[in-house]
Parts: sequence; C-alpha cells; structure tokens
Amino acid sequence: MYIRSVQSRTVLIVLKSAMSFLKFSSLLLLFVSLSARAEWSDPLEAPALVSDRAHKSLLLDITRAGSRLIAVGGHGHVVYSDDSGVSWTQAKTPSSVTLTSVYFPSPTHGWAVGHDGIILKTEDAGASWVKQFDGYLANKAIVKAARANKENALAALDKAKNSGDTALIETAEILMESATYALEDAQYDAESGSTKPFLDVWFYDAKRGFAVGAYGMTFATKDGGKSWVDWSNRVDNPDRLHINGIAMVGPRSLMMAGEQGMILRSDDMGDSWRSLPSPYEGSFFGIMSKSESVLVFGLRGNLFHSVDGGIRWEKVETGATQTLLAAYTKSDRTAVLVGNGGNVVFLNRRFEPASTVTLPGRTAAAAVVQAPDGALVLVGEAGVNRIDSKGAVLAGAISMAEGDLK
Repeated sequence: MYIRSVQSRTVLIVLKSAMSFLKFSSLLLLFVSLSARAEWSDPLEAPALVSDRAHKSLLLDITRAGSRLIAVGGHGHVVYSDDSGVSWTQAKTPSSVTLTSVYFPSPTHGWAVGHDGIILKTEDAGASWVKQFDGYLANKAIVKAARANKENALAALDKAKNSGDTALIETAEILMESATYALEDAQYDAESGSTKPFLDVWFYDAKRGFAVGAYGMTFATKDGGKSWVDWSNRVDNPDRLHINGIAMVGPRSLMMAGEQGMILRSDDMGDSWRSLPSPYEGSFFGIMSKSESVLVFGLRGNLFHSVDGGIRWEKVETGATQTLLAAYTKSDRTAVLVGNGGNVVFLNRRFEPASTVTLPGRTAAAAVVQAPDGALVLVGEAGVNRIDSKGAVLAGAISMAEGDLK
C-alpha cells in the first residue's frame, strides 16, 4: 500500500519536468477549465435529484425502521415504503454521492453512509436527512491521528536508544518506519480528496455507533454522530484491508469481516479489536449473527458458519457459485442470503441449507429484508423486487406518483 506513495512522488517529478514544455498549452486550457469548474458542483454538496424511478435504479442496502422500509443507493437516493415495499417515496437528501449502507437502532433515528466518506443522519424515520460527516473531515482526522502516532513512535525510539537494548531498538525502529509510511499515506489520501467510501454502518443505540469501509477506514461516535473519531489504530488491520461488514455478536461483542478473509472481533463493544483465524482467503462481503451463531459470506458463494463466535468455522455448502452480498434473519428465525446472478439462498434455523433459487433476469441483489406483510424485499441493480418465502416473485413495486415525491 505504501508503494502507491513512492510511485506518486516519482510521477510528480516527471510531470514537473514536463510542465516547462506545456505552460503555453496550460494557459490556453485555463479558460476552459475555469468555465467547467463554474458549472461543476461537488456531489457531496449537491442534493439528490428527484426521480420517479429512484426505487427502480441502483439500490445497495435496505432496512426496517419499525414498520417502514428504507433503501439507499446510487445518486444519493433514499426511498421509503409504508406498505411493505409496494409503493415508495423518495426522501430529501443533501448529497448525491452513492450511499452503500443504512442502519436504524430505533424506528426514528438512523444513519446512512457511502462514497466520499459521507455519513447522513435522520431523526424522522428516513423522510429527511442531514450530513454529519464526509471524506474531507475523515482525511483530516486520519492525518491528525497518523501524525500523533508518528510522534509517539519517535518518543518510543528515543527511549529505546537511551536504554541501549538492541532488541528494543530494532522493534522501535520498525514501528517508527511503519508510522512514517502511515503518515505519508494519509497525507497522500488527503491530497487526493474525499475518495474513500464507507461500506457499512452499525449503531448500538442513538448514541454509540461505527462506520467502516475501504482501506481499513473505521470511525466511531459516542454522541450520536456530533463527533466522529478515527478508530483505525484500535483495529488489528495493519494492511488496511477493506472492512465490508460489521455486526453485533452476543450481548457485548462485535465482529467485522472484509477483504482477504479478514475477520475481527471485539469483546468490549468496539473499544479494541483483534483478528481471528479465517477459514477462507477470499473476501467476505458481509457478516450476520444470531447470538454467538455467526455467518460470514462472500466470493464465489462461499459461506461459513460458527456456533462459538468465530473460534471454529464450518463451510456451508449451498450450491451457490455467485458472490453472496447480504443476509437477513427472518421472523421465524430462518435466514436468507442474496447476491450476484439472482441467487437467493434459504437456510433453516440451524443455518443449514434449505434451498437455493435463481431469480428471473439474474440481476444482482445487494441486500434483503423481510417486510411487515412477510414478503422478502430485495434491492440491487434493478432497484426493488419482492419475493415470497420460497423465492417466487411477487407483484413489483409500483412507480411513485410525481405528487408523492418529497
């Protein structure tokens, strides 16, 4: 990951040398650039456009807030339904960047996260949203934390040298080198803009929560999102692997899953995280739990089950070969998983395979939830779809009337 910084500096040297031959051309292009910039607006600051097809465009996550269904996706779209997913209303959102995940710890309070490090909050069950955080603020926080980490590493190295202990000095030098690279990487990311996405969000209550994402990005809040703190130095993820999912396991524990088979666990409600042995070297895209019974799933239909909170894992053979992206525990305590190629996997109460079906059209589903009427509501590349408990497609969601758009 640190090669990127070295390569970038090399590229900059070459570009600076070439600039002496391009000054005249740059002046000619300046007027065009200024004109384009005047018309361009930052998606982080541009409200999502109103569309009567928002519920039929790309949607990446769906959840329940009481009896209401709320889905988020491309172009900053948030849509909600009060009739089990038959009709939908578009919510007001202050940004048009892609939203990747949504979570409600209560029927009224919820958070959505997405590209460019955005975090949105609602206090009216998803009807309207405000921006709490974005990638610019995230970069500042990460650079600040990396700079403090380097200062601590330098102090530790000085102390080690004063001790004269060779082994201690070598360890301190390694930590110093790692801290230096981490700061350079953070500064490079900050110069690149607000580019890193959050990929999942989870809240314990209306105050305490986490947002996780690409390159190990981990932020925590204990005040309902008034302040978000860089938490990555508390996570055992030295290679900054993508964190794709977070879930509660048992009464006081949390687990995260991500790139290259990474599985992390916290037994102090997220204050510290340790890595667990993984049963798979490919990426996991999600995690779901029922007490200490945990599922992790990802590439090529790989699904693993642990009954002891991640100490031992057993592969679940479902017959699915497409990537699994999301899971949901139904009211009858059985489970359903969805993913690419229209795959839907049904599990019994012991998380054993019951059946696997392929939906017509084979469009990818990114998330699934059970509606109040018992139907399963899927969202993905084709927007909203409804199926029954056996995978049969139900009547599709109707278009939103223009007068219903909020």
